Amino acid sequence: MKHPSTGISIREANSADVAEMTAVFEAAFSPLRLVYRPTKAALARQADHPHNETRLVAEVDGQIVATVQYDQHEKYLHMIGLAVHPEFQRRGIAGCLLDCICDRALAIGKHAVMLDTIRETGNVPLFEKLDFRVVNETIAAWCTSENHRQLHDVKMERSVVET
Repeated sequence: MKHPSTGISIREANSADVAEMTAVFEAAFSPLRLVYRPTKAALARQADHPHNETRLVAEVDGQIVATVQYDQHEKYLHMIGLAVHPEFQRRGIAGCLLDCICDRALAIGKHAVMLDTIRETGNVPLFEKLDFRVVNETIAAWCTSENHRQLHDVKMERSVVET
């Protein structure tokens, strides 16, 4: 799917994209790792989790500049690991990826997109600008921080309606 006004193309990732996606993810998440790090137990649980998700990539001029995963639940799609390369942030790329996920949610009869974020990263206001609202907040026992005594896991939801 191409967004003509922005020059951003969104497509499903494939095995040839792994190196570029990894580089984008590492560049985007590097500043967040200064705020929090998953515990060894959390990483082990994640490795054991069956991978039923779909990964999308965003390209600009044929270069992968962003990636996101999502998986399907009974009533919603769950967005995981949205990563936009720092050199391409603030250009609407995250919004384009989100629009694509919302379109896919509607196509399969889901009326919400959910995500989880850590409050201390500062991402909650960014997702609120993308029409997400906080639906739950708990202590994030699955990660640690050298800079914060306690971290907060925030579950956010965006309603998806046909226009």
